[in-house]
Amino acid sequence: MRKRPADTGRYFRLRIYVVLGFFVIFFAAIFGRAFQLQVLDSGRLKHLAQKQHRKTINIQSKRGDIYDRNLKELAVSIEVDSVFAQPGKIVSPRAAARALSPIIAVSASEIERKIKSQPNFVWLKRQVDLKEDDRKLLSKIEGVGVVKEARRFYPNRQLASNIIGFTGLDSNGLEGVERYYDATLKGASRKFVGDKDAMGRLLLFEDLDKTLPVQGMEVELTIDKTIQYIAEKALKKAVEEAGAKGGTALVMDPMTGEMLAMASLPTFDPNDIKRFEPKHWRNRNITDAFEPGSTFKLFLISAALEENAVKPKESIYCENGSYRVADRVFHDHEKHGWLTVPQIIKVSSNIGSAKIGERLGKVQLYRYLKAFGFGGKTGIDLPGEAVGALRHHSTWSGVTIDTVSFGQGVSVTGIQLISALSTIANGGFLMKPYVVRSVKDSNGAIVSETNPVIMRKVISEDTAKRITDMLVGVTEEGGTGTNAAIDDFEAAGKTGTAQKPDLKNGGYMKGAYLASFIGFAPARAPRLSILVTIDEPRGEIYYGGQVAAPVFKEIAEQSLSYMGVFPENRKGPAVQSVKAEKEAFAHAVALDIADETNAVETAGGMTERPMSVPDFNGRTVRAVLKMARDKAFDVEINGSGRAYAQRPAPGQSIPAKGAVAVSFQ
Repeated sequence: MRKRPADTGRYFRLRIYVVLGFFVIFFAAIFGRAFQLQVLDSGRLKHLAQKQHRKTINIQSKRGDIYDRNLKELAVSIEVDSVFAQPGKIVSPRAAARALSPIIAVSASEIERKIKSQPNFVWLKRQVDLKEDDRKLLSKIEGVGVVKEARRFYPNRQLASNIIGFTGLDSNGLEGVERYYDATLKGASRKFVGDKDAMGRLLLFEDLDKTLPVQGMEVELTIDKTIQYIAEKALKKAVEEAGAKGGTALVMDPMTGEMLAMASLPTFDPNDIKRFEPKHWRNRNITDAFEPGSTFKLFLISAALEENAVKPKESIYCENGSYRVADRVFHDHEKHGWLTVPQIIKVSSNIGSAKIGERLGKVQLYRYLKAFGFGGKTGIDLPGEAVGALRHHSTWSGVTIDTVSFGQGVSVTGIQLISALSTIANGGFLMKPYVVRSVKDSNGAIVSETNPVIMRKVISEDTAKRITDMLVGVTEEGGTGTNAAIDDFEAAGKTGTAQKPDLKNGGYMKGAYLASFIGFAPARAPRLSILVTIDEPRGEIYYGGQVAAPVFKEIAEQSLSYMGVFPENRKGPAVQSVKAEKEAFAHAVALDIADETNAVETAGGMTERPMSVPDFNGRTVRAVLKMARDKAFDVEINGSGRAYAQRPAPGQSIPAKGAVAVSFQ
């Protein structure tokens, strides 16, 4: 039976709908997939495409060089070879490893492991010295290449290494000046983006010659290479002879705060850093705190003279070598009866110092020690500076003032100690220590320059002169520092022998001492302040006057000769001219101080003692708070605006208890 025309038309339309539906579903699937790829997954796919075809090259600028104060090279950057591999192009990793091993001095198994660990790129050995024949052999190995990189080189090896520090493989500063001034020395890097063609060759979009990175700055230190060598040589000799664990030596210009030398043992060679442990890297002059022992007595007596707690020629009974305070009994190395203040310094009497400390009082002693810079960072431009330990006087026990008076129960760093000593050498001004004189660009133009910074006035010039006279006596016959005496010059100094504290069990370790000597020369016109410490000298000879004082003498004599400082102007610059320079410096400093909130001149023209109440008249609240903080006393603020009244009056002693009241309007 034949189909009717109506049925035929119905089936035809059905077939059309089926085909149409198929195409709708087909194109919907295509559209959905396209939407997914181009919209939903576009970011991820774009990243994968760029990763496959685009290459970014980071070009680091040449690291700036480091020089001493006479522009002698201490750290430079040189070009060396670095060997890499593209594993995808290497047919036989084992054969390539065997060929490479004798050239780059790496085991074949290690090279093969590296090649198999990465699909596209891997460093085989960086910063290696290759001969021309080695480069030719490497060029014949498929998938292996050589690029030039900058490597840090230290031409003087261990000399000044604890100051300079070192860098890592990527030229990042890791210690010392290299670390503190890393951003300055490193300069600016540049990134270049290009595409790889079918052969894997890189096509750059920028002209490398026109877009080179900014070269790192050059850094000039205050360190004198010759004085540094003198200090390191003398220190090494003393440490070896004493069989000590280590030692330090610091040399500072007391007038400016410039560091001329910073020696530290044990030390290291920054060219071969892997041979040394981290304990060798640190600059012990700023990172290690220790009990100063008898060297602390000169700061105690400076404060006592300044506050008229004792008279320079006054005699104090030293109890024949045994003095009981509360539950403690203090002893002197030798038995003494009556001693004058200069004699207490000369023979280093603990009992005499304790009695002077009791007279001065814990509040004033604490204030002066803070003013000298103890218990706080000096701000030197090197990493890792320690603070030391100086507890607030409110926490002191009944015997703390006695122990602190002769350098126990308090810890200091070498940089704090030599900065405080220089305060006496230059007439009473605490200078900020620093190691970088200037920063220059690649053309030699000065970008920044460091100038001397006066932190504050601590003692009067008259007190500084009196203490200097006493310190000269230490190096003369009968003193504890005769081994520090210098031919043709007077030397001022103080010995120290401190028993090392037992940090695990408490108390002090038996037979473990830190021997030290601090001093300056020439005594009447100082050019050098020097600190020497010897850590745990062995045997019966362990006193500071025996093992540290000779190092001071050797450094001072050789350095003064090198600097051209000769007595009576027979062969060089006169000591008298240095003295005139010192007086001019002191006058200029006084003018600078007068401009700051730390002024030592009152409005009426009367000179204030450094630890007396300043004249706050007309000053802002912020300025008053800063002045009070610098002198370590409390202040009571009443009102706002500018100061118009105060109690106690300007020039009077800072109260031992309570605050100085200042009214503002």
